[in-house]
Amino acid sequence: MKELDEKMASEWMQRLSEQTEAPLNLPTPGLILFKADLIEKRSRTERAVLPVVWMQATALAIFVAAAFWLLILSRSPLAGLFRETLSSLMSVIPFFVLGAIAAAMICVAFAFVLRRD
Repeated sequence: MKELDEKMASEWMQRLSEQTEAPLNLPTPGLILFKADLIEKRSRTERAVLPVVWMQATALAIFVAAAFWLLILSRSPLAGLFRETLSSLMSVIPFFVLGAIAAAMICVAFAFVLRRD
């Protein structure tokens, strides 16, 4: 019974292959496999880097919250030292902010370029 089914399936597939012509511009199976592997590697890399990016953002948020607490809410001598330092650096803070923005933009640009490759 099994041989009969295999024989019928083989005959049917032969007739089907004779009826249809293969397109001429199909890529090779090796190229398709190569592209699939490349896409999988990229997505694996992106998934592996994602927790690091989230942890960096979380660490930055914690640092900003701690700095705010030390500078504004605390009455300790350390907070006074920070306030005095902040008031003396008020003239150059815009440059620090611009530098931080430029650094963030450079990091985003590098991430975008590396993601495209």
